Parts: sequence; structure tokens; C-alpha cells
Amino acid sequence: MKADTFIVAVDDDDNINVIDKLEMDKYRVGASKAEVDPRTGSKQVPPRNLTVGKNIQEPKYNPEYLVDLLDIYTYHEVCVNVVSIDAAGINYDLQPIMDIEPVEAEKKRFIEILKASKPNINTHIRRCLYDRRAIGYGAIEVIRESTSKSPITRLKHIPSHTLRRHYDEKRVQFSDNLGNEIWYVIYGKNYDEQGNICDVHADTGEFYPYNTLPEKERANELLWTMEYAPGTSYYGRPPVISVIPSIQGDLSAVQYNVSFFKNMGMPKFAVTVTGDFVDYDEEPYIEDDDGNKIENPDYDVTKTLRHKIGEQIKQVIKHPHSALCVTIPSEGDEGNVEIKIIPLNVQTEEGHFRMYRKDIRDETIHTHQVDPSRLGIFDAGNLNGTNSENTKQSYKYGTISPIKSDAEAMINQLREELKITSWEFKIVDVDPIDYSKDIELADFLFARGAMTILDLIDKFGEPFGLTVEDRDDPYLNARYINNVPLEQVWNNNEKNPYLEMDSVLGGLERKLRGDEVDDNTNLKGSEETTISLED
Repeated sequence: MKADTFIVAVDDDDNINVIDKLEMDKYRVGASKAEVDPRTGSKQVPPRNLTVGKNIQEPKYNPEYLVDLLDIYTYHEVCVNVVSIDAAGINYDLQPIMDIEPVEAEKKRFIEILKASKPNINTHIRRCLYDRRAIGYGAIEVIRESTSKSPITRLKHIPSHTLRRHYDEKRVQFSDNLGNEIWYVIYGKNYDEQGNICDVHADTGEFYPYNTLPEKERANELLWTMEYAPGTSYYGRPPVISVIPSIQGDLSAVQYNVSFFKNMGMPKFAVTVTGDFVDYDEEPYIEDDDGNKIENPDYDVTKTLRHKIGEQIKQVIKHPHSALCVTIPSEGDEGNVEIKIIPLNVQTEEGHFRMYRKDIRDETIHTHQVDPSRLGIFDAGNLNGTNSENTKQSYKYGTISPIKSDAEAMINQLREELKITSWEFKIVDVDPIDYSKDIELADFLFARGAMTILDLIDKFGEPFGLTVEDRDDPYLNARYINNVPLEQVWNNNEKNPYLEMDSVLGGLERKLRGDEVDDNTNLKGSEETTISLED
């Protein structure tokens, strides 16, 4: 069961305003905190209400409020989820860096850390990117064996809405409402104001000489990523910010429809009572001795005709098809009183609601720059109709590729410490790579001497298990023009058996097609090559 929270406020003009949870949470200030998990070494605990401490930079947009948006608007949550899945990929690979001799020992050390990051590194990256897309920033915890100089053992996602950054842009606080505090430090920024590399105390956030704090006192490091935006250099800005007012409108439309059906489709009423009737004598307001308007303490709203008729109509709405009997006390013998109950013309324009909600859905998808087909939406038209292929390419290269590149760069920050110079971390795409266009282009380049056999193996060999033992092999590094070694193409004095073979095969092809060819003549081969064809 889910509870709803709201505030009823009355302004100076006695107008009643209802402030719902979506609006209230925009102004809620909070933060959260942690303990040390002796089993995993992670300094995280389930988040509670966050509290802002000294020298802590508060996010421009309330992370708790942004998390709530995921719960109340479906298309926003689905967009965030799809982008994080596609950008994080389904697997990873360590690829050799171009023009650098691969060192297998380096690759082995990197893979040990990635495999130790259970359940798998792609899951931690996906959760990190989910946070980034939803609240503007994400983080992954770097866990070591013991001291700052000890080896990195694994990586782990940390719920980013629980984090608050220090003004120095180096330290990060994770705190709870019990007064406990755990500090982290951004990876690569563990240096003091004088630029000296140092440790950060996990409990106090203070700087200590490097490699002096034991495991339980040393702050762990964080790999940090965010959606860049001007004015929010600490946390970034999620795409959903610009569409929040529209989401509020969609929720209002939903609430209106729910209210309509709760009332069994009954419309609102205007009730008029005219004639010689008797109403409650007391006035709701009176004047004090100074002439100021004050509430009448003797006034009882339940005795008014307005209240009594309203209550009877409410009962009819709750119980459709029941009788409505309104008794009005009158003055005089004739009882000249007229009652009119008029349904207001508030016809629900269902088509308008659908169009309005669809516009908001499309605006949200456009804000996230997501291919609608990834959400299971296949509307004909501008959104993803005849231009679906262009939309897919735009989504892949315009939305996913930059985020994936940022995630790869975040993990590759570890290479320098691990002394890995010949390998780099790469995310394997969710969708299989379509090599058809690349192969067509590669075939064109190879036939014109622009690529070597080794270039082809480096580009396309991995999916087929092709490897090269001797990268200096002259045959692999040779260039060809129309399958003829380049050196022979330019050597006019040397006999070219490849061209001869092409001529012979060409003659055979013409003969098979029925072209006129002299059976006993050379088919444009060399002087030493003669082929006779029998009928």
C-alpha cells in the first residue's frame, strides 16, 4: 500500500491550495551516511534522510525529488533504464592500443579486478549510469586490500543520491540522520591544499600523510561521472529537469480522470435555491469593537442549507441511481421555493486528454534523445515513422556513444596506477555490430592498396578468432591493387602472372557467355599461355 502526502494551505484571500508530494519534495533538504561492511570492505549503508554538513556543496536539484520522479512517471523511468542498459553494454573487452606492443601480463591484472567486481562490472556501470541519467551524476567505489598503496581489488557501485561533495571538489560525504559520517575522496584527487598526495580519514574527512591510515580509517576512493551542464560543476544536470513541468501536467490529467471515475462519471452540480426559504441566521464573520472582521464563534456551517444540500448530493454520487430528496424550510403558507440542480457542462474530452498525454510522452522521450522503438513505441509519423533508421543511428551515435565513452574513460583512469600501457577497457555493445558496411568499405580500400591484410585482421579478426603471431610478416604488411602486389603493378619490366591469370579467366567467362572467341587462339593471355576450348 502506498500512502499519499499533501498539505492544505489557505492564502490571504481565503483560497484553499493543495500542495502535493511532488511539489513539497522540491524544497526538502537532506543527505545520508554509512558504516564499514567487514565482509566486502565497502563503506556503504542503505540510505536514509541526508543532512547537509559544513563546507558541503548542496546539489542544485534535490536528488531525493529526482528519485521520486522515477516512481511517478513511467516514460521517464523507462528512458533512464534503456539509456543506462545500452550505454553499459552486455560485456567488456580489453583491446590493444594502436601502435603499442600488447603485454599480456598487463591485461591479466586488469581482468582480475574487473572479474572480482561481482556480479559483473557491466552491472556496476549500468547502475552508475542509471544514477547519472536520473539525478545528474554517478559514482563507483574503488576498494583496495588495505592501505592507499595496496592493490585495487574490485569496484562497486554506490547509490549516488546519498552523496554530497565538499567545496574543495576532492572529498565526498555519505552521511545519515544518526550523526554518523563516512568520507570518500575522488579518485586521483587525494592531495591536500599544498598539492601533496595524502590520505583522507573516513570518519572526519581530514587529510593525513599518504599511506599512514589503516584500512578501517582510510577513506575509499570514488570514480565520478556526471551529465555536464553550466552552473552545476559539482553534480551535473539530468535531462529530465526541462520536462518536469510537463510531467506535473500529465499527473494532473491522471488525477482528474481518476476523480471522474471515482464519482461514477457523475458531473459537478450547480444548485440554486430561490424563493421564500429559511436559512441559518448566524453569519460566518462578525466585527469586533474596533471594526475588524473576525470569525463568528457561534457559527456552525453544518446548519446551513449549502452544507445540507451538498451532503445529500455527495450521497447520490456515492450511490448512483438513488433518490435525492431535498427539504427546504419556507416562509409563509404558499411555500414559494424553487430548487434547481443543474449538471455543469464539464464533458470530458477524452481525445484531448490522450493527445495531451501523448505530447508529454513524446516530449520526455525527445528530452532523453531515445529511439522510441527501444521503448516499444512504433507510432507512424515524425517521431519514428519513415525515418526510423535515421532515428536509430542518431540514438546510437548521438546519445549512447558519448555516455559509453565517458564510462570507458572512467574505468580507464585505473590504467596509470596499474601500469597498463598497451590495453584499454572497452564496452561491448548491446546490439551486435553490423560489419556489412565496414566490410564493403574495407574491400574497396584493400583493392586500392590503402589497407593491408594485417589491417583487415586487426579490424575484423576478433569476432572470427583471427590472431597474428608475427606482425612483421612482409606478406601480411604488403599492399595490393586489384589483388596484385603493389610492387608488381609498378614494375613494367617484370612478368605479371596475376594479370595473366585474370586475362585467362576473363576469356573463359566470355566463352561461357557465348561471346565470339577463336577456339584455337590465346585468350589474351601471355605468349607462353595457350588455352584451347573444344566445342
